[in-house]
Amino acid sequence: MSNTVVTNTPKHSLILNTEDWLNLKLSSEESEPIIGTAENPIIRPLTKNLIQAPEKAFKTTFLMRLCLGISSGETIYPAFPVVRPRPVLYLHGELAAAELKERLQSAATGLKSSLDGFFQGRSLRANLVTSDGQKAIEELVEQYKPEVLVFDAWQSFIAGSDENSFKDVSVAATFMDRLIAEYGLTIFLVIHLGKNPQRGARGHSLLSGWRDTKIDLKRDGNKVTVKVEPRWAKPPEQLTLMFSGGTLLELGPAVWTDQAKDIRNCVRCKGGKISRQELGEMMFLRDSTLRMALKRAQDCGAIVIGEDETITLP
Repeated sequence: MSNTVVTNTPKHSLILNTEDWLNLKLSSEESEPIIGTAENPIIRPLTKNLIQAPEKAFKTTFLMRLCLGISSGETIYPAFPVVRPRPVLYLHGELAAAELKERLQSAATGLKSSLDGFFQGRSLRANLVTSDGQKAIEELVEQYKPEVLVFDAWQSFIAGSDENSFKDVSVAATFMDRLIAEYGLTIFLVIHLGKNPQRGARGHSLLSGWRDTKIDLKRDGNKVTVKVEPRWAKPPEQLTLMFSGGTLLELGPAVWTDQAKDIRNCVRCKGGKISRQELGEMMFLRDSTLRMALKRAQDCGAIVIGEDETITLP
């Protein structure tokens, strides 16, 4: 009968007999969820996770804010609880420096904790398929020592390769598996859906079987629904977010501006229904000023404007 108890898993391989597996003691880095709880770990350490949606569906906006929370140990969305701070390296493949700064400023809206553990940027050398590109990625990982690594977007990091080729995609997937094993990383991969969203992500089907957790985003105007499909955990409730102030916030009072709240109060004063003209008179707003105020209030879900321009509460 074996008395072996393993306290640290090796980097390259882990083969144990039944008793040793049952006695295996994982480090806190391997057992604490990245997102979730001990009872329901939504994103586990050392996993690969897909963020997928059609183009212009706020994938980067969503993931940057979520990763800022991971880096600071701050829960951004209650459905996605963060256990503790973990350094994040967010590699972009599509945005210029000015856009990166602007996106970061918006994503950090309302966050209270230190964001020193969040690193982002571009490397024109980085590539998941070529040997030189893989070396560039490893150099960045060794320099910044993240626990969470993001590639946004997948297609940018396989440039020059065929996303529909099993050979090319398998090279990229094998390299990411090696990054996870050798550096103790958790990987997020942002990926575009194909022309037919029902068929899932663009490219070879290998990725859908390779991933652990899948996060789907669906955009409807300024609203985004987030659906999570963990491989091993119970899915959290679908999350509804609103694009406001350059970032995604949970739909509800936290998104409403003071002006939107004032408009709602006017609607309540009229029994839950008010005309555009009455509202303008009550708030001393006219023409374009009134039009923009109503648009902003409707965009953030504070009011509903009917076809006859009657204003009601949702």
